[in-house]
Amino acid sequence: MTDEHKSISWQSTKKELNVCRAENGNVDFDKYRRDKLKAVEKHTKIPLVTYATDFLNADKVKKCQGQVDIDLSDIQGFQEITKELPDGPLDVLLHSPGGSPEAAESIVRVLRQRFNPIRFIIPVVAKSAATMLALSGNEILMPPSAELGPIDPQFRLQDGAGGVVFTPAQVLIDQFDQARTEIAKDTKLAAAWAPILQRYGVGLYQMSLNAIDLSKTLVKQWLTSYMLNGNSDANLIADDLVSFLADHNKFKSHGRRVDLAELQSRNIIAKDIRLIDPALWQCVEEAWYAIEHTFEGTLAFKIFENSRGRGFFRILTVLIQTGPKVIK
Repeated sequence: MTDEHKSISWQSTKKELNVCRAENGNVDFDKYRRDKLKAVEKHTKIPLVTYATDFLNADKVKKCQGQVDIDLSDIQGFQEITKELPDGPLDVLLHSPGGSPEAAESIVRVLRQRFNPIRFIIPVVAKSAATMLALSGNEILMPPSAELGPIDPQFRLQDGAGGVVFTPAQVLIDQFDQARTEIAKDTKLAAAWAPILQRYGVGLYQMSLNAIDLSKTLVKQWLTSYMLNGNSDANLIADDLVSFLADHNKFKSHGRRVDLAELQSRNIIAKDIRLIDPALWQCVEEAWYAIEHTFEGTLAFKIFENSRGRGFFRILTVLIQTGPKVIK
């Protein structure tokens, strides 16, 4: 097997990493990762930025209190890693569980003020609001094993026992509609429904409708402005996709898989990165494993970084506790 077609794996990159050492002898996660990101740009001649979070590590998610999600603080990270890049084409390596659609909208605004075209590269997973981000690109590159997901909004609600539960907006709408229908048929049922409806609070029904509309509106706007710009069927394709992705009753779960074949069947410009550019996929695989090793070996839980060595990181804070000092 030639070097150009070598097999890339977690283990093979781990071996490389173990010999990448700083002057103090410690594993140099930063140098190894930055070299791999730089190699992607060397191949494409296009600057690369990375936005990745360690959301599959349950312990880190708990310790960072869920800050692996897309939120408004991410705008600073994107500004930091793009400020010195030239206007023009940009590649974005994306790995995220999603988060706030409003934050995704702001990130798209930051990127689109200066960069065009933009390709989103999905090595593994980009769900929910991260799916929305990916659909703001001119093109998506991903292997068949990677996945996007539904864009139906979720509300964080009290579960009545002191905890919280993420509830799909469509479920709230359906439950309100069910209550209205049943109470209209039999007013005696109002007493049974009252505790449930009161727990949701005033206005949640309309908020749910608005949240679904916002997700669909943003994605359609981005699709028709960028990926489908110039396509005579842009509105039809965009309407079909957003209706599909926002339909919770079809998916049944917010975590369901939307893969490359599904996107292609709906006329989205999503390509199998392994086929269109095998050498690029090799570079991306190595960069992705370098990011994974960084997450595994450090306290970082969110990485913003470009292929020219500029990075911005969110890292867990470690509190060292000591016992009381004994004075004799």
